[in-house]
Amino acid sequence: MANPIHSWQKLLLRVGLRESERERIFKNEYETKNNSSCFNENLQNKKIAVFFDVDGTIIDGQTQKLMISYFYQKKKINFTFLLKIYFWFLLYKIGLVSSGISLMKGGYKLVEGIKLKEFKNFMLDLFEKKTKSRIYPQAIERINFHKKKGHEIVLISKSCKILIDIIKDYLNASLSIATELEVKNGILTGKIEGPIIHREEKLKIVKKLTPIKNWNLKESYAYGDHYSDLPLLKAVGHACVVNPDRKLKKEAERNNWSIFYWRL
Repeated sequence: MANPIHSWQKLLLRVGLRESERERIFKNEYETKNNSSCFNENLQNKKIAVFFDVDGTIIDGQTQKLMISYFYQKKKINFTFLLKIYFWFLLYKIGLVSSGISLMKGGYKLVEGIKLKEFKNFMLDLFEKKTKSRIYPQAIERINFHKKKGHEIVLISKSCKILIDIIKDYLNASLSIATELEVKNGILTGKIEGPIIHREEKLKIVKKLTPIKNWNLKESYAYGDHYSDLPLLKAVGHACVVNPDRKLKKEAERNNWSIFYWRL
């Protein structure tokens, strides 16, 4: 009888791994249960990863906010819902709310009943019309800097994976890790499948991927703009903050992390 697939395994299978790496997902579960030291030890030829948050780090603004605005223009949501979401984004930006998970889950209900193919077309249109022009030129320069050094570029975001995948392909990044939307019979249910990739969840999946991808976290980089990025920033050897909020800036200065100010 086949072993059941855990939720984290389903998530790992969707990030864009090679076949050999996909096979290691199941093997690694056994190894980590029976030999905890194998997690980040005894691995040769380790690679350096560079983890980029997307909203506020690569993109000027929030991709979720852009998506909400796009759906309002398409008359998929009403003005009251639009104001509610915008008000949350304001509170999030100034640091008065740390996650807003329940609101995020509620926000994704707007896609309920939409065909997956149609939604992907919406996201392509959103990227071309509203998102691509908001990518920081300095982010592209920094990504290219790391590529020249042979580093593996990983986008990691709480936003919708379908949109993050489009951004990943445009930037020619290696992997994308983002929030999955549930699909049944080719139709979006309006629910989230698996965890929202936010705060500690970013670090959890990076830890799961580290032995599979053979990353050396002590030599790896992470870029983030918000205090909620702190768990992942603390886990790597080279933490970098971009246009940081007040709390993150204090943490960066305390730890002598690199601070970047990027503009369009």
